[in-house]
Amino acid sequence: MMLLYRKLRRWLMRGRRYPILLSVFVLGLLVYLWGPRRVVVHVLEAGLPIKRFADTSGTYDPAVKGGGSRALKLGNTLPWALTQSWEPRTRSAGHPGNVRFPSCGALIRGDRRALGEAQAFMGDHFPVTRSDMDYIRETRDCKQFLKARGYILDAPQEERDFPLAFSMLFFKDLELAERLLRAVYRPHNFYCLHLDNKSPPATHRAAEHLVSCFDNVFLASTPVTVKWGTFSVLEPELICMKDLWAYKTWRYFINLTGQEFPLKTTHQLVQILTALNGANDSRWVCRRLYQNRWYNNFAAPHEIQPRKGSLHMTASRGLVDFILHNPVARDFLHWVNHTKFPDETFFSTLNHNPHLHVPGAYLGPPDTDAALKPYLSRFKNWGPYWKDGQGRTNFNWPCHGKRVRNICVFGLGDLPLLTSRKEMFANKFHREFEPVALDCLEEWLWNMTMDEYSGRIMFDTTFYRTLDVATNHV
Repeated sequence: MMLLYRKLRRWLMRGRRYPILLSVFVLGLLVYLWGPRRVVVHVLEAGLPIKRFADTSGTYDPAVKGGGSRALKLGNTLPWALTQSWEPRTRSAGHPGNVRFPSCGALIRGDRRALGEAQAFMGDHFPVTRSDMDYIRETRDCKQFLKARGYILDAPQEERDFPLAFSMLFFKDLELAERLLRAVYRPHNFYCLHLDNKSPPATHRAAEHLVSCFDNVFLASTPVTVKWGTFSVLEPELICMKDLWAYKTWRYFINLTGQEFPLKTTHQLVQILTALNGANDSRWVCRRLYQNRWYNNFAAPHEIQPRKGSLHMTASRGLVDFILHNPVARDFLHWVNHTKFPDETFFSTLNHNPHLHVPGAYLGPPDTDAALKPYLSRFKNWGPYWKDGQGRTNFNWPCHGKRVRNICVFGLGDLPLLTSRKEMFANKFHREFEPVALDCLEEWLWNMTMDEYSGRIMFDTTFYRTLDVATNHV
């Protein structure tokens, strides 16, 4: 190829035919024709119609903010890091130059034609993933890594005045966890990452390199070998709580896993939590089915009534303080350690026994109710299998992805539902299953963040401020 280029260049120079311009053109043509068959597709589309994606109940109130604070250190261009590289599965899939990535805007609107195009695209192409070694190599230059990966390194004053703390638990797939970190990262927040002790050594090394690029992101002080259904599922959360407690400014704690993604921007998270006014958010299920988890054991201490809930929750700093330092919490932790699935009991019970006077604990009927007391921390689609104490299926929606142990792994067809939810995070996603869905959700979140930061939209918190849980708590 280079020999052909030299001959063409000599011919152009002899003919005085605009040598520099034509040489560049010919060289580019040769690279295009014989270069590697990799497609770099800009997943993010500028100017998506936020009004079109607005919550039908009016959660989003598109308007222009008056006034304004200092200019944020954010450009108007989309970072290349929020693009996805794809490769054809076969040469017959077409030349990279002819590839058209599916329209995320159309997919979020539920366009059937776009859905078919996206399915065909994923059938002909596969995403290029980042390996542990890629992270080790790229994080040798942290400044370039943060810039290249598109981390937002500034935030409005409202966010900086309301710092948050996050724990993130993951076992493998560092790339998926890092994309979650990037989606919620701001330099004034704090992040504790727990990587399962049985994860491959290369993943541990890559995670160490990743957190070395941040002052406010760190690995949990004690890695745990997690085994489903045992105390080891709860233990990493307690370790991260203890590690995060050293940072005095954060107001709320949110625990995440590597297979989740936000449905709200960080600015909206702050507004929602401000509206909750110190209340905690956790789920409780009133069904006799779960009582055998506890009553084969001795009675719970301090007249505590055990409650079956979920590991995932949103905790005020007061609740975390109670968990770490109150002797009642320590006694209950000792008790729950001898029960089945303690991770689904500990947080929910503390939040639904008001006689303990736990900060932010709910004072009303504890059972999760889709209208009165929704589960804001997570959107999970359990289908008809999850019922509350009154037999209602509060977590039953059509699943357009696939079900794994009853829960929906979200796919392309779930995007219209996901982008209209009031919950803060969605669970769950698999990187290898319909990856365009997560790419488009990332695009939607990015565009909404940029529109908020530029003052083009406002977030209406009326729904959250008027919830019973926001006013009826300790």
